[in-house]
Amino acid sequence: MQPLLNGLQAWLESTRLSYFMIHSDFAWPICECLHFLGLTLLIGTVGLFDLRMLGLAKGLSLKAMHRLIGWGVLGFVINMITGSMFFAAIPYQYIYNGAFQAKMVCMLLLGTNVLIFYLTMRKKVEVLGPEDAAPFGAKVIAATSLCLWIAVICFGRAEAFFKP
Repeated sequence: MQPLLNGLQAWLESTRLSYFMIHSDFAWPICECLHFLGLTLLIGTVGLFDLRMLGLAKGLSLKAMHRLIGWGVLGFVINMITGSMFFAAIPYQYIYNGAFQAKMVCMLLLGTNVLIFYLTMRKKVEVLGPEDAAPFGAKVIAATSLCLWIAVICFGRAEAFFKP
């Protein structure tokens, strides 16, 4: 595995994107701003939807709130693009970083959690009225989502402090 990671690192460091990200005065700060904007879109919609499933803001319809999830998906796409640009710029800081690795595990778990929601709970949640409580399974999925997104944010911030 080590030779594969070393090869990936060497290749990424030789790309134009890496050079651009490291040597440009504006690329990194713009990507940081976009990354924060993406996170805001993501947590602002998905987090609010999860909180509603947990019972907060019962006056809001889950079906109506679910229509906002597209904005969260846009935020996720923005973060994937900007995160990939950070990774390409200085792969060594990420490949061997425990906080980054933990963040990626949480992202994998989040993907699984979303898949479980859409396969098992989405239709049950969409028919609920504004005052109705979400099923227990939906609440477990929502709580898991919130905890994992908080972990992603914390591990993402910790990446800067755990240098390999």
